[in-house]
Amino acid sequence: MTRQQYTTVLIIGILTLLALIPWAIALRRARVFGDWDLTSTLVLLIGVLANLPAALYVIVRGRAEPLDPLGDAVIGFPDWVNRIGFVTNGLILLVCVLFVVGRLAIARPRINVAPLIALVIVLVLAASDGLHGQPLWTPRQLTLLAALLAAAVARPGRPALLGGAAVAMVYTVLGGIESLVEPATVVRSCRSDNPCGDLGVLYAGVFTNENIFSLLLVVSIPFVWLGVRGWVRVPLVCYLALMAVATGSFLATLTALAAVALLALLRPRLPGRPDTAPDTSVAPGRCLVTGAVMAGAATAGLLVPFHPERFGDFGLRAAIWKLAEEEWRSSPLLGYGSKAWPAKYHSGEIPAAVSPSLHNQWIDVLYAGGVVGLLLFTLLLAYVLFRGGARGFPAAACVLLPVLLASVLERPWSFGLSNSLTFALVAAVLLPVQAPAQAGTPVQNSVQNQSKPRMMSDA
Repeated sequence: MTRQQYTTVLIIGILTLLALIPWAIALRRARVFGDWDLTSTLVLLIGVLANLPAALYVIVRGRAEPLDPLGDAVIGFPDWVNRIGFVTNGLILLVCVLFVVGRLAIARPRINVAPLIALVIVLVLAASDGLHGQPLWTPRQLTLLAALLAAAVARPGRPALLGGAAVAMVYTVLGGIESLVEPATVVRSCRSDNPCGDLGVLYAGVFTNENIFSLLLVVSIPFVWLGVRGWVRVPLVCYLALMAVATGSFLATLTALAAVALLALLRPRLPGRPDTAPDTSVAPGRCLVTGAVMAGAATAGLLVPFHPERFGDFGLRAAIWKLAEEEWRSSPLLGYGSKAWPAKYHSGEIPAAVSPSLHNQWIDVLYAGGVVGLLLFTLLLAYVLFRGGARGFPAAACVLLPVLLASVLERPWSFGLSNSLTFALVAAVLLPVQAPAQAGTPVQNSVQNQSKPRMMSDA
């Protein structure tokens, strides 16, 4: 590490310790208002347990890459990490199953539609796996199914978003502590093909690379704004955006700045108030601008992998997109399943760096699930965006914009297996819908509302 990098990492560690103050205030307010419940715990456990094996590996082994006898970097984790991953995956599965059983037996919940749409996408990809000779189910596929089933019976709204924000809190705090204890562990070496970012470092925290960490950060920015009450959400959102910039990822920097800008423009609130409450919806002009931005991001994500030469030099990504497009044309309706693309690495057709996904959400879904999968994915986005009506649109747009922007060069949501960002998918499909109107006349409702004590701002 250079002296400048050491100074930057030290500042990140100090800022993380300072961020504990607003985090503590946010959690206290969540307790006072009863925002934290079993749904929050579910989302938190899904996010923390899924990322725990890789985080432990980085903390224990540091940033040095193991080499084989030929001097090449070893791909994958040691056996002890894989064993921890097997245990944590089993724990997520168990937690989700117990959550579903408990909710159905005790709470008798209303079924949420959005998680069921996502679940159907998972089933389509699994069916395509079976049609193309791949194993029908794997443990992480079953875990993803269980997580979406749990979301289908979970409590939508602030609790789920608060749980997503808590995942970001856990791993930014761990990264900040590691920055102070072992600074060299939290940064990756800058290379000619992967240069340092604007802050002079590639900050990965306790993750194996900065791209995974940056995706977790940017999708969590709207969770913090919507899940946390009061003024503390402002410094926390700015803190997460700064951490995203520190990762050195250009995509993460652009996405974080766009997410913060949209939050500042719309200042969304959850659509949980009854229809008789004063109208606090966003001006139509801002909604139109937001809609245009969302449509532009979605269109770019869909067009870039099919016409990369029109948008810039995408290097290896352009090559794998072309390969996937050519193969998809032989099975356009249902694609090849979720396991077909990773299997190409084991057969030596693609390098390890691009084996987890096609680095574009749209072509990734299209390749794995065909036209059927892509239509269902589009339906999921539209349902999440519009199901809350005019009041719910600003909040849904703020949650989906980071996903759509990141989808151009990455795959934020996996429908083939549970991964580090499954918690973000679960939280996003649990956005609330408009609350029904209260019984009684507007005057009676006004009197009832005035009789309730107001402990602090619930903005």
